[in-house]
Amino acid sequence: MDTTWGGEFTPMHMESVYVPPGLNLLVDVNKTPELNAVIVEGTLIFTPETDENHERFFDARYIFLNGGTMEVGTEEHPYTSKLTITMHGTVYDPYLPIYGNKVIGCRRCVLDMHGIERTPTWTMLETTSEAGEDTVTLSEAVDWQAGEWVAIASTSFEGRESDQMQIKDVDNTNPDKPILTFTQPLVYRHYAAIE
Repeated sequence: MDTTWGGEFTPMHMESVYVPPGLNLLVDVNKTPELNAVIVEGTLIFTPETDENHERFFDARYIFLNGGTMEVGTEEHPYTSKLTITMHGTVYDPYLPIYGNKVIGCRRCVLDMHGIERTPTWTMLETTSEAGEDTVTLSEAVDWQAGEWVAIASTSFEGRESDQMQIKDVDNTNPDKPILTFTQPLVYRHYAAIE
């Protein structure tokens, strides 16, 4: 709403936003432009829509909570629709001292995120999966579904060798060792053995 911005235009591509102490900024737009920095000393609030399939997109290079609060749902009223917060940039972009780049930085702040409860939220691989394969076998049952995204952490000495994968299918033939099939092949090898 233009009144939020003093009657001026809403923030545009690569502009920065400042939320001063005492101000509660409710993000009620479906998609923001890619913002440069969002500095929060007040409160940045994301509330869910009644339609669980509603999607909201928030794009920024930096979100810095400096004594402020960022609230995505609450414990009593979790965020039940879809929200994608995308942090833009590269490893070589300027960084906030101590915090880095492509970051939600938190200094004496409250970062409160509550979504639909999932069990488990993470698990381990049962077997090693090689680069180029499109499946992984997990070590325990999950409630994950086709269309959802998972991150597979690096198992090498190079921390950037992680994969972000979209689930195509979940095979629960053996419910204690489900097999996830992805829409794309893995880029990196993911080692599962214990030495």
